[in-house]
Amino acid sequence: MTTLLTDSEAAEILRLTPRQVAKLARRGELPSVNLPGNEVRFDADDLRKWVESRKQPATKGGPQ
Repeated sequence: MTTLLTDSEAAEILRLTPRQVAKLARRGELPSVNLPGNEVRFDADDLRKWVESRKQPATKGGPQ
């Protein structure tokens, strides 16, 4: 069974505010599951994949 998280739980994982998480979900930028009664939940595995997809490759030499 998939673990579904609330916006507060997702926000804690992503280190965002629940409001930011809700805004990203409304815009379709963050994967979410819409439930009856306007409830929104977040699949923990989808959040991990979303974070991985947003990682930038490391640059050689680092900051100068």
